[in-house]
Amino acid sequence: MSCIAIIPARAGSKGLPGKNTALIEGKSLVQLAIESALSIPEITRVVVTSDDVSVQKIASDLGAEVVVRPAGLAQDNSPIESAILHALAELNLDPTSTDVLTVIQPTSPLRDKQLLATSISNFIKNGSQGSLFGVVEVEHHPAKMLVVNGEFVVPFTKVEDLSAPRQQLDRVVRQSGSIYITNLQQFLSLGTLFINPVGWVAVSGAEAIDIDTAQDLALAQETARELANKLV
Repeated sequence: MSCIAIIPARAGSKGLPGKNTALIEGKSLVQLAIESALSIPEITRVVVTSDDVSVQKIASDLGAEVVVRPAGLAQDNSPIESAILHALAELNLDPTSTDVLTVIQPTSPLRDKQLLATSISNFIKNGSQGSLFGVVEVEHHPAKMLVVNGEFVVPFTKVEDLSAPRQQLDRVVRQSGSIYITNLQQFLSLGTLFINPVGWVAVSGAEAIDIDTAQDLALAQETARELANKLV
């Protein structure tokens, strides 16, 4: 069985312009994503979809395939699935020749490459059905949150949850953004990465840093330095 990696890296970002070419320890976010993909034996094709010419050049120089993303699929409200489906169509991919799709987002630059490799391998060993998401414990339980309704607020879940001990609430996790693995044929059919049954793999807090603002980037850069110092 084989796996194709799609790396989505559009140019537009209101929170952090040019974020996919921002640097962590001297390497751009998109370079880190490509190198992660290239290091995993199960991944047989690495494809970057982008409307950013600088990203396209980095990808080409590193040996990744490049799909030029149309402007209409690179807007703030463009679903990531649309860009992935477009890239797969542009490749003229024979879906019977590839079993697994993994999406590697450059905005999660501190991913554990070995964990991703193991996750892909286990997904294949378990039959390559459904999806597998990387997750991390939520910092604040949603049952303790409030929804703004005009001049007032209402519980996100129910009133009783607001004062309930955390131990009595369901365990809740959030997507880490660093690991998305799914059955390729099912993705092409359903057009979503969330395909039941959805398995999960826990990642570290560092891996779950998702870069969308300058503050996120600064946190990722500092965390990367701390991790590098631990290896010295």
